[in-house]
Amino acid sequence: MPKVVDHDERRRELAEAMWRIVQRDGIEHATVRAIAAESGWSSGSLRHYFPTQDALLGFAMELAYQRFLKRFEQVDQTLGHRDLLRAITHEVLALDEERRVEAGVLLSFLPRALVEPSLHKLERDATREFYAEYARIIEAAQEAGELRPGVVPMKAARRFLALVDGLNIHHQFGPDDITPEEMIEAIDAYLDTIFV
Repeated sequence: MPKVVDHDERRRELAEAMWRIVQRDGIEHATVRAIAAESGWSSGSLRHYFPTQDALLGFAMELAYQRFLKRFEQVDQTLGHRDLLRAITHEVLALDEERRVEAGVLLSFLPRALVEPSLHKLERDATREFYAEYARIIEAAQEAGELRPGVVPMKAARRFLALVDGLNIHHQFGPDDITPEEMIEAIDAYLDTIFV
């Protein structure tokens, strides 16, 4: 009887092998040969799933974004608007090792996404999905009369995510300079500027 292969699981394994290399050695070392060695597969097997390095990079980026969005869905949706924004933001901040690795890997991919059109589109689509999720909650808060006058939901959503990205970048470079506690304080301070 032929062996049943879970192709989605294999793709995830390869993406996670790439993440480990990127986190440990940098994105420039995430070659097909290195990823094959890290995953214990042959280069030929890897190319069966991802014919180019950018195809693997795109899948690895998308998997990281999907993990963030999946965690958004697991947050208690019955929380008040401010608490809901705070809780989903904690899911994308590098507050523990798992989230630090995911954020670091995504940040490592961004320079390549600037020059590779398919990765650029993937990054923009995922970021717009984040904007939309934040804006949806901020709009609901506005309808409930919970926001300060003059808050524009989509602008507030974009600024919020820019703050999150900035905090994650600075934490990656200096985890002792911007601690998880300080990141949480910065998020709370921003929430204070938009909520009454």
